[in-house]
Amino acid sequence: MSPRFDNPGDLQLPGAGLPTLERSALNMIFKASAAVLSARQALRLFRRDSAELLRLADDDESYDVFQILLIPRVIGIEDSSRNWSVMMVLEHLCMTNRDMLNIVKALNDGVVPRGEVDIEFYKPTTDVGYEVMDRFSSLTDEYTQTIERLLDSRGNLELAVRYRHPWFGMLNAHQWHCLAAAHQRIHRRQMQKLVAMLGVT
Repeated sequence: MSPRFDNPGDLQLPGAGLPTLERSALNMIFKASAAVLSARQALRLFRRDSAELLRLADDDESYDVFQILLIPRVIGIEDSSRNWSVMMVLEHLCMTNRDMLNIVKALNDGVVPRGEVDIEFYKPTTDVGYEVMDRFSSLTDEYTQTIERLLDSRGNLELAVRYRHPWFGMLNAHQWHCLAAAHQRIHRRQMQKLVAMLGVT
C-alpha cells in the first residue's frame, strides 16, 4: 500500500521524479502508444482532454476552483504535484504546453533546443486567477493550428532529430507531440480527482 500523507509538508520536493517502476512502465507504454498513434489522432486526444479540463474548471459556484487540496497521487505525476487547486492545474498546463509546442516546432525544423528540460521549473504558484482559463483555451487553439501546419503531406512530423526528456529520454517531434497529449490526459485525471474531493459528482 502506498504511504498516506495528511500533511503537505510530508510531500517529496519538486523534481523528485516518479517511482522507478512506475517510470519504467510509463516509458514502455508511452513509447508503444506513440509508435501506433498518428499525429492527428494524438491531436484529437489533446483537444478532447483540453475541452474536458475547461469544462471541469468552469466555476458554477458549486465548488471553489482556487481551493488547494491534497489528493491521492495520480499515476504519472510527481508527489509534489498532488497539492494543487483546479486553476493551478491549468496554469501548469499553460506552462508545459507552451514549451512542448516550441520543442515540437524546433525539432520539426531540424533544430535541437538549447539547454535541458527541468521538471521543477513547471510547478504553478498559488497566484493564479480566472484569466488562466482564457490562456489555456487560446493556447489549445494555437497548439492545434500549429501542429496542423507542421504536418507534412502524409500527416507526419519530423522523426530524425531528437531532444531529451528527463523521464523518457531522447524523443523526436512526433513523440513530443504524443507526450503533450498523454500529459494532458494525466492532468485531466488529476483535475477529476480534485473536483470529486470538492464534492462535485
